[in-house]
Amino acid sequence: MSIEKNSFLPPNAIPIPSLDAFRQAAETHDAVLLSLDGETWKVLGIGTLPTSGRKVAWVENPEADTTSAFVQALNQSFSGGISRAVARELDLKASPGLPLASRTVIQALDMAQTGQKALAGVDFLTQLQFSATKNGSEFQRVLADVAPTSALSASDREDIDRQLDRRFADAQAHGAGPVSPGNAEQWLKDALSALK
Repeated sequence: MSIEKNSFLPPNAIPIPSLDAFRQAAETHDAVLLSLDGETWKVLGIGTLPTSGRKVAWVENPEADTTSAFVQALNQSFSGGISRAVARELDLKASPGLPLASRTVIQALDMAQTGQKALAGVDFLTQLQFSATKNGSEFQRVLADVAPTSALSASDREDIDRQLDRRFADAQAHGAGPVSPGNAEQWLKDALSALK
């Protein structure tokens, strides 16, 4: 992805619009455009007048980089890996002053959501394998290696799963998914050690 922090969109000065603002504008217009309205960035629509066929930009800001702002909003809602993959696949590059086609916004959102669901599915399977309460195959293997004679109560198993659930949720929140089996194994070993 070629879009990084953009000096035109200072990260701390004025927050970029939410991904939902891009979605709403894209659902009702041919293209979207970023505009500075006082102290706030707004996502506005560009459309075609039905009677004359003329293009109408509701507000123009020639320096605004709508594409960069959209990719940054995408990155705030999805993992960095998903955002980079979507931006690369759709060739989303910095384009100051140019609108972003609504079909590209919708396609990017669909791709990101599909990617997120796929990664969540991979993590779900990994969590099942390492689940103490479900006595997953990887849980059994690690338990046999770490504490072959240990008997765990139902409450211990629930505590282990809660710890793993927090780790998986944290990884997903920080874009570190899917979680590798090696990481899940280390988390399980840490949880088992904490019980001793």
